[in-house]
Amino acid sequence: MKQKRLVTIQDLSCFGKCSITVALPVISTLGSETVVLPTAVLSTHTGEFKNYTFHPLYDEFKKITHHWESLNMEFDAIYVGYIGNLDLISAVSDFIDKFAKKDTVVFIDPVMADNGKFYSGLDIDYAKALSELCKKADIITPNMTEAMILSGKNPSLYKEPCDIKELTRLLSNLCENVIITGVHTPKTISTVAYDKASDEIFSADKPLYDGVFYGAGDLFSSAFIGLYINGKSLFEATQISSDFVKDCIMKTMDERSKYWYGLKFEQSLPLLAKTQEKAVIS
Repeated sequence: MKQKRLVTIQDLSCFGKCSITVALPVISTLGSETVVLPTAVLSTHTGEFKNYTFHPLYDEFKKITHHWESLNMEFDAIYVGYIGNLDLISAVSDFIDKFAKKDTVVFIDPVMADNGKFYSGLDIDYAKALSELCKKADIITPNMTEAMILSGKNPSLYKEPCDIKELTRLLSNLCENVIITGVHTPKTISTVAYDKASDEIFSADKPLYDGVFYGAGDLFSSAFIGLYINGKSLFEATQISSDFVKDCIMKTMDERSKYWYGLKFEQSLPLLAKTQEKAVIS
């Protein structure tokens, strides 16, 4: 079987398990060639760390894009995560226009907010630009806070009961396939996928654990796109990726205070690899 090639466009946080440092091993474990295009370099991720460094890579991003054009590089998927500023959103948009062919899967995780509020340095203007970028995607995967922002609702109400199918339908005006992570009920937290073509919705549920688990969304997105481009359906990839994140959380709980900056996902990679082995055997 032809090996898939994916490029992931997001930040490189040198310490802290998120973004590129998660995407590269997870997608590679699932058998795809994983090319990285950093939007910025940070000393750490931004969750709970103080005085972290942040260096946007706009100039290098444009140079890399130009070089890849000269090489006629092709990708089976473009996976976009954290971008960081408006200039880079524009550069990413141009990249998609140049490299997304008819069969290229464009997968965007519109990283900008969580727990009811924007991340530091981001605002409604950033959200509007990111919303326009999402129109170029085949699949988007906002968390519940981001879903509220993108649909014009109050993000502080992200834990309140709502008509989740109606919310996914609203977001499908941006992109036909929508996956919302972090959908809360009193006892569970769910990942909900919606396919506009069939008007079908699917929910992968797991127990609601206390605490914040940095990088869980990046783990889900990386596993999802790695599975999806290798033949899993929208709903199958959603379920397997949700199970993978749950396993990562369970493996971290016994040392939660030690690994507050991320999840021990490395120990769950063999479980993820087996999902592809079964596909090969069948």
